[in-house]
Amino acid sequence: MTLPSSLPTLSRSDQINQLTHGYGQLAVDLVAEGWAPYLLVLKFRHLGGRRDTVLAQMQHDAERAHRWLCERVWRNANAPSRRPWRPCWILAPDYPVAKRAKVSVRSLVPNDGLHLQGVAVMPPCGRLCEPLDEHLGESGARYCPRGGPLTSITATPIVAGDVAYVNTYNFKALPRGRASFDDILVLPPSSAELDSKPRPATDPWRDPIFERN
Repeated sequence: MTLPSSLPTLSRSDQINQLTHGYGQLAVDLVAEGWAPYLLVLKFRHLGGRRDTVLAQMQHDAERAHRWLCERVWRNANAPSRRPWRPCWILAPDYPVAKRAKVSVRSLVPNDGLHLQGVAVMPPCGRLCEPLDEHLGESGARYCPRGGPLTSITATPIVAGDVAYVNTYNFKALPRGRASFDDILVLPPSSAELDSKPRPATDPWRDPIFERN
C-alpha cells in the first residue's frame, strides 16, 4: 500500500490514526448506503519461512478467496457496471492476545498466531441471497481448497454503529509495531490495478457451486 503524499510529513502515530480512520470511514460510508458489515477472520496452516513471505502467501490466498466470492455475488464481477458493487474487504495482520497465560498462545497455533482479520462489507444486491456468515458456514470450507494455505474463513455480523470501532481494533498491530502500512490489504483492487493485470484464459479453480444460478 502506498502512503498518500501528505502522510509522510506526519508522525507515525498520526499516520496510523489517519489511515485507520480513512479505512474505517470507507466501510462506514458503504454501510450507510445499505451494505452489510461483518468481522472477517482468515486462518492458515503453518507456512514456515520469513514473516514477509508468510504474509505474502496469506494475502495471495485472501485475494483468491475474495475473487471466488465476487464471482458468487456477480456472474461477471469485473464488468465495469459490477465493479462498484463487489464485496469490500479491509484486512490487516493480527495476532492472538495472551492474557495471563502460562504458555504463550502464539506457541500453540500455526505461524506464531499470525492470521488476517478485518471488516468485510457486502453489497445490498447480487446473486448471493444469504448473509455472508451463513454462506461461509462454520469454517468457510468451500473457500479453502484441500492442501492450500487457507484453512478457515469465518464471518460474524457487526452492528452498523460498531463498524469504525471494529476496524480500529483490527488495526491494532500497527501501533504495536507488529505490522506496517504495506501489510494492509484492501480488496477489491482499484480499476486501474485490475486493468493493468493480464487476465487468465481459464478458471482452473472453478467449483460446481459457482456454476449455480
